Amino acid sequence: MNSRIGQLVVCALLLVCAGVAAWFVPAVTADERAWRAARPCAAATRGNDCLRTLPAVIERTDPRSPKQGGRLYFAEGRPTPRVRVSYDAAEAFEAGDRVRLTVWRGQVMKVAGARYVWHEHVATGGSQAVVAALCALAAGWPGARLLLRARGRRRPKDEVQPSALPFLVPLLGTAVWLLPLCYRHPVSLFGSTATIAWWVVGALVSVVLSGWAWRATRIRTPGEATAPELPADGEVFLPARFLEHTAYNPHGFGTHIVLGADGPAVTPHAGPGRFAAKRIPAGRLTVRGVRRPRGEEGGLVPHSWHIAELDDAGRSVRLAAAPDDLARILRALSAVRV
Repeated sequence: MNSRIGQLVVCALLLVCAGVAAWFVPAVTADERAWRAARPCAAATRGNDCLRTLPAVIERTDPRSPKQGGRLYFAEGRPTPRVRVSYDAAEAFEAGDRVRLTVWRGQVMKVAGARYVWHEHVATGGSQAVVAALCALAAGWPGARLLLRARGRRRPKDEVQPSALPFLVPLLGTAVWLLPLCYRHPVSLFGSTATIAWWVVGALVSVVLSGWAWRATRIRTPGEATAPELPADGEVFLPARFLEHTAYNPHGFGTHIVLGADGPAVTPHAGPGRFAAKRIPAGRLTVRGVRRPRGEEGGLVPHSWHIAELDDAGRSVRLAAAPDDLARILRALSAVRV
């Protein structure tokens, strides 16, 4: 329950962040356009929307760190006491340097010296829109996990839920078409035929990928598994493992089970050949039931696998494999017993 609440909170916070970032897109875009359109102030011009160039002398520099940046301090505090700059700029400028400051809307946007020129970073509407889209996409991950929990709410509480990893595919696929669209058209996502077509094609791709993820994470019950016929000749190596130490699976060495004319056997490889194979004593194995992984078993096998509970002459052993592969293995073990 605590995990579910945590995922819900994270999802909600990311969606709120996405909404706040999207709210500021028009304002950031307007500022970006105003900055790009700004021209040098005429002699009689008043106001802050034009570019004013002012002389200054650097009194001292304070380079702090690459992450924190640095500061430039000006002689007599004119035209401003100090300016926060990048670390490289604080390293490049020296005390006594004569520089020209470009001021726009009361903020120093440029410091130009003989050896170095520093520019203030100007946020763009496209980058702001991308931040909003990234937050919304990030919310899709805890959202997908909540969806899988809701999907399996009627299953046993200790049963391992399917992995949400397949939902990364539609999230990444959506990012591929959505982020460039947001960057190039931050305030006109539906403003032209081209952007509408972009939305339609991208949405179709996302829907198809989401459908695939939904099918890939569905909970298959043991009764849904199918067991294809074995080939008439040759051998088949299937990923599977016994979870207990046995004579035919010493210290859990087996990674595959080979089926063929020589009977089922445990192997530490995917073939070909039966090198190091350990024959399974099918005659003394009895199937008690087949179920999905539970509890700590989720850390031992893929979440989509099934587990067969077997009786090995009075001892309980577990055999895990993908649903269809497990059905084939159990049918082969049954055929040997007959």
